[in-house]
Amino acid sequence: MNDVKVCLVCNSNDAKVYETLTEIADQCSNTNVVNAKMKKTSSASIRAGARFLQNEFSLKHIGYISEIDHLEVLSVLEKFIEYQETIIALNKREKNNKNVKPTFYQSLFSISEYLEKIIANLIV
Repeated sequence: MNDVKVCLVCNSNDAKVYETLTEIADQCSNTNVVNAKMKKTSSASIRAGARFLQNEFSLKHIGYISEIDHLEVLSVLEKFIEYQETIIALNKREKNNKNVKPTFYQSLFSISEYLEKIIANLIV
């Protein structure tokens, strides 16, 4: 997972939540925290994290995980690591199938949605 950057967005004005996210980021060299400072919509938080990643790193793909129970995060990240190459391939295919080049924000993709598609195809 060396070529993956993780951005945790603190979507509240809660110092304890921000402190917890910062502690997580301190333990992981590829992880950063963005503090939204005020409660925002999920899409606004996704955009804030994506803007940070775009400004700080040269990344070809930016995916997000949102609105999942904090207990599910580790499971989703483990599945992402397992299927990372497949997710990137699906994302590239979807981008290539579009007639118009997507804007930066339109090119963001849901990791959870790709995982659902992949796992559904494995079961069938």
